[in-house]
Amino acid sequence: MRKLIIIAIAILLSPCLIAQPGGNHHNPQHQSAPNPHQHHTPNPHHPAQFTHSIAFTAAHGETFVVYVDGDIVNRKASSYVLVQNLTPQPHDIYIVLKRPADKITMVRYQPNMLMENFFVSYNSMNGMLELMPSQPQPMNPQVQTPYVCTFEEVERMYNTLKKESFDDTRLSLAKTMVSNNRMAAHQIKRLAESFSFDSNKLTFLKYAYAYCVDQQNYYECAEVLTFASDKENLLRYINN
Repeated sequence: MRKLIIIAIAILLSPCLIAQPGGNHHNPQHQSAPNPHQHHTPNPHHPAQFTHSIAFTAAHGETFVVYVDGDIVNRKASSYVLVQNLTPQPHDIYIVLKRPADKITMVRYQPNMLMENFFVSYNSMNGMLELMPSQPQPMNPQVQTPYVCTFEEVERMYNTLKKESFDDTRLSLAKTMVSNNRMAAHQIKRLAESFSFDSNKLTFLKYAYAYCVDQQNYYECAEVLTFASDKENLLRYINN
């Protein structure tokens, strides 16, 4: 009988023996609550990523849509498109021409300047869409003037010249226009088309050459001249 009592007491005391001091660390009620921020600690500050911009300007009034790495930049076709916030790595850029013909061209673009400019030109002779880089210009955020005249600005200049009655007055005004604006070869050629006589066209084209931002393309201006002798005269002037 005494043995049975001892065994019964031992069984009753066994939970107390198991719950030794410090054993409450195994009790879920005493575990510390998880820190909701322990896996979301803010990362150290990273320097802002250096970005670039690229501008596309129509050479002859073309309208186009630009895609960068598969993403469309302008849904409405335009003659001027500015792409901003390009990261330094290479990008696939597609130019889709909408007017005067449906054409597409692609360029693998590696940014190397803060701001770069390209002319988009449709070559009616071979039916090709061409992308021509102009001279790169570092972008100064404090300077808001455009790098080169827009298509609309050149057309306004052309219309102003056409309103003049005499070529002599037109020549003086055209010289003022090119000397006070940054213009490309195709834009100078457009102004030359306003003159009535080849002699004045040639005089203007020689004067304007010094102000052209893409002199490597100035040979295009010879197309506005009627006589072969005047074209050769201009080309000799450019070469010299």
